[in-house]
Amino acid sequence: MATPVEAVGSGALETCSLDQILEALKLLLSPGGSGSSSLQNTKHNVLLATLKSNLSALEDKFLKDAQWKKLKLIRDEIAEEAEWPQNSVDITWSFTSQTLLLLLCLKETMIRLAADFHPGKPNPRTPEVAPALSPDTLSISQQKTVQSVLQFVVTLGVCPYLVPGVGVPLRSRTEFGAVVHDVVWPDAAPHATRRLYTSCMVLLNVARHASLGSLIFCRHFGDIAAGLCQLGFCPTKRKPPTPVEEVLTEEERTLARGALRDLLDQVYQPLAVRELLILQGGPPQSCTDVKTHLRCQAPAWLRCLCGQLLSERLMRPSGVQAVVRGILEGAGAGAAGGSDAEATAADWKKCDLIAKILASCPQQSLSPESYYKDICPQILDLFHFQDKLTARQFQRVATTTFITISREHPQLAAKYLLQPVLAPLHRCLNTTEIPESDMVPGAILVTEEELNRCVEDVFKVSNSSQ
Repeated sequence: MATPVEAVGSGALETCSLDQILEALKLLLSPGGSGSSSLQNTKHNVLLATLKSNLSALEDKFLKDAQWKKLKLIRDEIAEEAEWPQNSVDITWSFTSQTLLLLLCLKETMIRLAADFHPGKPNPRTPEVAPALSPDTLSISQQKTVQSVLQFVVTLGVCPYLVPGVGVPLRSRTEFGAVVHDVVWPDAAPHATRRLYTSCMVLLNVARHASLGSLIFCRHFGDIAAGLCQLGFCPTKRKPPTPVEEVLTEEERTLARGALRDLLDQVYQPLAVRELLILQGGPPQSCTDVKTHLRCQAPAWLRCLCGQLLSERLMRPSGVQAVVRGILEGAGAGAAGGSDAEATAADWKKCDLIAKILASCPQQSLSPESYYKDICPQILDLFHFQDKLTARQFQRVATTTFITISREHPQLAAKYLLQPVLAPLHRCLNTTEIPESDMVPGAILVTEEELNRCVEDVFKVSNSSQ
């Protein structure tokens, strides 16, 4: 089994409207509840009853409403080509599976609509008229519907199957998350790992459409990345108590690893850094049978993996800036230079943490010299930001990193930090005498001896800081 589903080529896609697919998704999200105040109608029972009722209502629409026939044909074709188990005694998985199928219908329809769109040439007589929108454009209301659907899919199809220490625990998020944690039946077929694999890979498939991808990754990147980490890198148990069909093949694990790296490469890099730091740190997790809260540390394999992936982010072009922004934006600062930027800039402990990360040579690097040769120019670039608030943050980070590298690796700091900084002074030392007629008004003349003393003083200061 490779990927859960590939693109379909049905002619029915040409005539199915986005409104009808979104109406089907809304039907699945219809609120439930009998209105009774009976204690027997617990939140758990209401949730299960609502999921079951909405699934039945959707099937009734498909069977009895002729206007839904084309959507049913698309859904059935995608379901037939899908390679994942879609039915289960666990209603939460049946609901998740049907929702994933409709999301695939939505993506395929949007792609087909965009491909068939041929806008006319703009009229030069009316340049103020806005160009026609592509038919695959979602309205704000439709985007909200898709966001709600994605929240259900991730909450029901990804989060319950993350092992302790991987990602943010479902119980500690919201009251609804705690209810979902209790009603999901992971021991029922299909296997929990198979469910996680299906949900992650189908969401990545849906994200191939740019606008759907932005809706998915802006809120759910961390959970999907956590799932891919677990699927691709979590050590497997050696004893084989589970059926063969329940275990991921090596090909599927390889696909999950490749999907994780592709995902990290395509998203906003500070976001990738921030989510990897969260995964590496191991968020608080409450224990179910005691009243105290325990911190479930991220497992060793995940800490090692996140460290490796963070190092790869750092070694990319502009990697230093991505790491700095990822930590500053993820520590209560909002966007770098935002409303709380002054408070962040005053926090020297945070700057020291970033400096320690930047000054530490990753194990993957060929040598310390090759590492510092790559990142030191990026560290010096942090001094040159023009925005007032952003510049203050970055300059403090750059200064602390400069000092840290100078203390720990003085020779490399002198070569890749001090020499570039002092290069203008060295050029002044090596220039020939400038005729007085060519002097710029207001220029200050200094002798070669004075320049030499200036350079010596700079080196003394740098050496004393070590």
